[in-house]
Amino acid sequence: MEKTETKDSNIDDISFLEGVGIETNGKASAYLVTFTPYFRNVARREITDFDSSIKFERPISDSIALVTSAKPNEEFIEEMKKESPIFIKHIMPIMGAGEIEGILDKDKVSLLEAVDQIANIKTGSKFAVQCRVISGGLPYSAKDIEVYVGEAYYNKGNIPSFSDRDIINEDIDIISILVHGKTYYVGFSKSSDNLNFHSDEHRIRARAGKREISRAESKLIEALSTFKVELDGHGTALDLGAAPGGWSKVLADYGYKVLAVDPAALHPDLEQDSRIIHMKSKAQDIQLDEPLDLIVNDMNMDPQETGKIMNDIAHLLRDGGLAIVTLKLPDHAQRSIEEAVAILEKEYEVVKIRSLFHNRQEVTALLQRKTK
Repeated sequence: MEKTETKDSNIDDISFLEGVGIETNGKASAYLVTFTPYFRNVARREITDFDSSIKFERPISDSIALVTSAKPNEEFIEEMKKESPIFIKHIMPIMGAGEIEGILDKDKVSLLEAVDQIANIKTGSKFAVQCRVISGGLPYSAKDIEVYVGEAYYNKGNIPSFSDRDIINEDIDIISILVHGKTYYVGFSKSSDNLNFHSDEHRIRARAGKREISRAESKLIEALSTFKVELDGHGTALDLGAAPGGWSKVLADYGYKVLAVDPAALHPDLEQDSRIIHMKSKAQDIQLDEPLDLIVNDMNMDPQETGKIMNDIAHLLRDGGLAIVTLKLPDHAQRSIEEAVAILEKEYEVVKIRSLFHNRQEVTALLQRKTK
């Protein structure tokens, strides 16, 4: 295996990338950024708006690009987190790169050697290995690499984490590996610096349980994790656009009494669920004796219409109550979001908006009811 030199502690020297064909003159840091292909152009604008030195060096796939920046890594990451991007789903620092041979027994050893040069995990600390294998027809999987590298660091006295909750809430060390054809890239970072708990949307989606009512269940679960929302399950939740009932099921499983609003039928398994009340009336016609504790909305309509409906029912939600809403986006994504936010801000604080791995031509927003 031919490999380039990886760097040790100086993350702001990326000259090793020249060994895989990337000019690094005047650049201080490099990253693999992940986005939804549908939002490729707006994601590109989003990242260059806050860092004009960004250069898109190489497409890795239709959802991953290699970029370089003139800013040192620490400065770039802090500014990125402060900017709280919507369309950049994940970012991986590139701290080493080289070539593989395509033979598992050789490649896993070489990749571990590359990781050893950059990973600085304190003994006894939690860590996770996240590997992606992009094209190339290799006779092994990303999981093969994760297991080999993970076992090596476990044997050094560290604690491997397989929990998304740990990665999100404890800001653990992440070893990142991406293999693209015969080229590899490695990185090491805290999980919060990556903007998301995992880099591979296909593997996240593959985790969906076979007994899910709909794919939407995983979308809500991802939103709760990404936004760090801890639901207590007390009280009543309203689910707008509920059918076939995936979100209602998730909320009922947390312990909520769920008002599932949709003219369409719910999944047969939910029609007999005493925790879920199916309402075929319009959202604006709902009248309640007690305020709601949570509203979720996955209705398929223009984002501006979604904003108006959410405002119409805001009085049903207790002061400070949370709402999770998807905004279905047409071609002019950024403008549509801005218009929807302007409407929603009359009744809610817009806490955060993200393009999730389970979002396609949409984004998900976390709202909090303003105190009147």
